[in-house]
Amino acid sequence: MGLLESPPGGIGIWDEENLRLFDFAVCAARIHPDASGPELDLSSVWLTWGTYGDDYFLAVFGRTRDMAGAKVFTARLSAFMPLDCGATPPPVNPVETGLADLWIRTASPMTLEQRRQVRQGVEDMTASWLWELANHIQHRIPDPVDYIEMRRKTFGSDLTMSLARITKAGNIPPELLGTRAMRDLKNSAQDYACFTNDIFSYQKEIEFEGEVHNCVLVVQKFLDIDRRQAVSVVNDLMTSRMLQFQHIIATELPVLAEDFALDADARDALDGYVVGMQDWMAGILDWHILCGRYDESALRRRYRRPAQRLGGPAGLGTSAALMKAMGGVR
Repeated sequence: MGLLESPPGGIGIWDEENLRLFDFAVCAARIHPDASGPELDLSSVWLTWGTYGDDYFLAVFGRTRDMAGAKVFTARLSAFMPLDCGATPPPVNPVETGLADLWIRTASPMTLEQRRQVRQGVEDMTASWLWELANHIQHRIPDPVDYIEMRRKTFGSDLTMSLARITKAGNIPPELLGTRAMRDLKNSAQDYACFTNDIFSYQKEIEFEGEVHNCVLVVQKFLDIDRRQAVSVVNDLMTSRMLQFQHIIATELPVLAEDFALDADARDALDGYVVGMQDWMAGILDWHILCGRYDESALRRRYRRPAQRLGGPAGLGTSAALMKAMGGVR
């Protein structure tokens, strides 16, 4: 697929060591613990593709602040997800090549509505990269409300959750899935996972990449507090989301089941849907603990500084300037 090759301009995105350390197969096995072997293979590849796409986007368009090129790039991706599984344009980069292959493998056995769900998840995620790029161009740290809403998309939450939910939600009435309680349940789970990622990735994103899209940094800026205090606030947010998730399960879902007069099969499907979300959250946390993507020693190898750093800028956040000089990537 070309993921380990340098795109035009000689910018290296990943190498074999990176791919091994990231260990997306472990992530897939933990967020979908009851999946079959072929399903786990497919989930692993989707996780690999989505993470590579995010890194590729930052490396190719983030360094140059090329908004026009970024819009063309994201707009083209929909053409590689035809709802009829028909022909696609010739791919021109590894992201398109990977998506074209993944789409056929994923969508062929799906219903039309399931294909729409997965494609919408991809489009929401890739469109959110443009929002991040716009903030970089404006040197803007987003406010907490804006950030949390968009973070669910930049994390690819709907995409990774949809791959698990599609197999569990078949007997649940669509009207029930559209209720406020079910939306709040999903948002609580997604926010918990997003905040988990932001805490684990803080050093990688802030010290090594010069990022502005991290909940810890957003809270630091908004409340004018130090990093340690901001981590505590984000941890409190994670706790509140988990408590909300548990409250909905205990008090609101039984009422919904009665209101919609769910039969035994639908109640079992609803239970499976909830367990799927619990597995997803636990798997996200487990992968962050186990993988090497955020390990400091691995980060220092990946983002090697020039030997002649003395006399240059130093301190938190200044590595972005060094990365630009080095042609570094996210």
